Amino acid sequence: MIKINDKFKVEIAPLTEEEYSGLEASILADGCRDAIITWNDYIVDGHNRYEICTKHNISYSTIEKEFEDESAVLAWINKNQLSRRNLSDYQRIKLALRYKELLAKKAKERMLAGVKSEDSNPVKISTQGSKATKTRDKIAEIAGVSGFLVERVKKIEAKATPELKEKLREKKITIEKAYKEVQSTEKKEVRKQLAEEAKDIQISIDLRHGDFETMLADIPDGSVDCIITDPPYPYEFIECWSKLAVFAKKKLKPNGFCIAYSGQFYLPEVMERMSENLDYYWTFCLYHEGQTQIVNGVNLMCRWKPVLIFQNGKKKISNTFQDYFISEAREKDGHDWQQGLSGVKYIIEHFTKPNDLIVEPFAGVGTTIIGCLELSRRIIAAEIDEETYNLAKKRIDDYDKRSVNK
Repeated sequence: MIKINDKFKVEIAPLTEEEYSGLEASILADGCRDAIITWNDYIVDGHNRYEICTKHNISYSTIEKEFEDESAVLAWINKNQLSRRNLSDYQRIKLALRYKELLAKKAKERMLAGVKSEDSNPVKISTQGSKATKTRDKIAEIAGVSGFLVERVKKIEAKATPELKEKLREKKITIEKAYKEVQSTEKKEVRKQLAEEAKDIQISIDLRHGDFETMLADIPDGSVDCIITDPPYPYEFIECWSKLAVFAKKKLKPNGFCIAYSGQFYLPEVMERMSENLDYYWTFCLYHEGQTQIVNGVNLMCRWKPVLIFQNGKKKISNTFQDYFISEAREKDGHDWQQGLSGVKYIIEHFTKPNDLIVEPFAGVGTTIIGCLELSRRIIAAEIDEETYNLAKKRIDDYDKRSVNK
């Protein structure tokens, strides 16, 4: 008496309506030519043929196959289906992933039992590369597809909706298109989450008048997410860089960043002073639109400046950034070295997230503060020059008034 085991049946990739109708028509016309394979009277191959034959009272033959246990049956079912010609790449990869999973489970069971694991038909692949890459390549070889398709299907299986997976199974959509839909949905979810988080953000601005070492000393050690600053460039202020590095090392969180605009005359010494306490990460090229500046000391026309990235640790950021950016022509309504807002915002967006705490030890007329206001970051800043400090306060007040009147 033939029996159905749901554990076995669920491993079988279902036929589409068209495929099922074609199989039914073939059996009605020519009978059931392929034997139904069983193990301990349970069907392991031929569920659809058995259903059709039973429905139309058509005779069929059976072949009883021997397996060590249920785990061996499940692995065989998945591997056997890979020989089907009507499978899509998506279905083949799913089967190969499942087959590899079952083999790994069986190998673990054998190891725990003290029995050497055997693969009756091992797939030989290169031993080069990481363990994850070798596993991916083995799955790809079993399925007869490329490794990058395997990665895409794994992402689809983990993230896609049942409806999207059904479209793939029915061959109504390609793997690449489904993968892009998953990526698009993920990005929308991230944006939605950030928007929800932003509703609860209490933007705080704390601008202080005085030397940063004194005025920012009360900030708890290890509490700052990022320092974004523009120290003075003349050599008489070179000691500021050493003080900045010491301050950053103390106040930054582990792996937090200190990002500073710099001149170029004394750049090697600036780098050396910063490196005494922080780890060098990279250098931005900030390209200024507008009028070119003449540098008399070296007789050249300069249009870019370095923005130095140092870190309190050695951990790369998760998002990718380009190491140059174009800023609008520098505004001069505050002072001669005022930076463009778009450049500051680029740094804030790529190295911080909403509600992070940013510190600006050389606030100037408040460009970094305005960037933090627009991007929902908290900021504590200091400016030693009284006139510049007052200009920054006015600029922030004017920005707040414009925001209220929008």
